[in-house]
Amino acid sequence: MALRRKHKRADQPLTVLVVEPRAGDLERTRLVLGEAGFRVVPVTRFDAAGPLFEAIRPDAVVLAAQPPDFAAVSVARRLRQMGRGAVPLLYLVDPEDTEAHRHCLEKGLCVDMVPRTGSGEELVLRLRAQLRLKKAVRRAMQPEDAGSAALHDPLTGLYTRTFLLELMTLEMRRTERFGGSFSVVAGSLEDFRSLRKEAGRSVAERLLVYSAVVFGQTVREADVVARVGEDEFAVLLPGTPAEGVPDVMARVSERFSLARLQVEGKVLRPSLALGAVSYPDTIGAPAQLLTHALQALRRAREERRGVGVGLTV
Repeated sequence: MALRRKHKRADQPLTVLVVEPRAGDLERTRLVLGEAGFRVVPVTRFDAAGPLFEAIRPDAVVLAAQPPDFAAVSVARRLRQMGRGAVPLLYLVDPEDTEAHRHCLEKGLCVDMVPRTGSGEELVLRLRAQLRLKKAVRRAMQPEDAGSAALHDPLTGLYTRTFLLELMTLEMRRTERFGGSFSVVAGSLEDFRSLRKEAGRSVAERLLVYSAVVFGQTVREADVVARVGEDEFAVLLPGTPAEGVPDVMARVSERFSLARLQVEGKVLRPSLALGAVSYPDTIGAPAQLLTHALQALRRAREERRGVGVGLTV
């Protein structure tokens, strides 16, 4: 008979699994987190991380990312699958190790990085920020909590507008505390209302669901896609500055240009207008940033209509 996992009481410390091959660094990290009030489960072997994760179900995991093999990245992929993306992961990187920093940026599955410091203050702050995000997700998933928004849009399965704004608030706080930036890309289907009027609600909804799938297959695992209007979507891009947005928009546009949806004997080729905003290049509350992104896409949509671009059948 399977054991039932007990719910953690509010006064119980949060458990952090720390995987660090270097014994001295492992002990220092254990002491830092222990003094911050965490219950630490230390281990020096990456191959032991999976079984321990399954056994203790930690609240968060810290993985030391080190050359030459960067085993932390493959372990992070496995733990993310085991935890279904619900357990925060952090890479611990030596601040002078540029190779590790670059590897985690390029191949680290968009897991957040923390530089190893003597005080360990940044590690503690990042962990607490990640755990607050996790708590916000859980709160939003509880329908009996009238103060929380629904987590998913019932039609597309994407996140809702209200929940996206919660995540943007947390990302804004992280950026203000640790530096960096993030961006929001908004997208809207061309001629959606005309399609709904001519082909009916059922066909229009199938196009929305299909478009949601295309978005999900195009963006990174760490990005957050939400439905924010009838035919409007938004993507939160953590850690992406304004310079990185054109590449994202080009990738999304290319993917939609290849997309085809066959319905009721017709082949629909959805066309997409896009707009974006980046923080802190643009300052404002999360709702204001999202509004700026939607305004940018509406300007782009008017320009596209001026040259005759739209949904084709």
